[in-house]
Amino acid sequence: MHETHPERGVHAASTSANQAASEFIQAFRLRALKRPEGRAPLRAAFRAWRASLPTALERDTLLTPEWVAESVVQEVERFLKADLPDAFAERLAAKAHYLYPRHKHFHKGLNRPGNRGRENLLMFMRHWTAGWLKRERSAFYKKLPWSFADGQRLPA
Repeated sequence: MHETHPERGVHAASTSANQAASEFIQAFRLRALKRPEGRAPLRAAFRAWRASLPTALERDTLLTPEWVAESVVQEVERFLKADLPDAFAERLAAKAHYLYPRHKHFHKGLNRPGNRGRENLLMFMRHWTAGWLKRERSAFYKKLPWSFADGQRLPA
């Protein structure tokens, strides 16, 4: 049957299987490191996908204003325990799409490195939400803390 390795007391069959597995893993690692042609198609596919995004804001920043707007609306609705108008998130996203190519300061703020662009978009959308609530639903606006109009997150 299986022979016992004299020094370790391990079966010879399992030793050869372990050795074959370690050789396979080493060969796999070497192939993975030597794959520059494997990365080029991925990069090309990513560039093609990025170019297919519908707006300049999404192509440049990879941010989706609709999702960010929805999170701001949900944040306000949870805090106020009330529903905002249905099109509120769409209005916020539309304003971001409108301002991005037209307003240099807004454009620069969203193109910051790391998470700063997303945080700036959240800040702007909170500020716009506070302004619209002040103008259209003043009872809701009065329940919000002053810091929300400055773009800060609502307390939990």
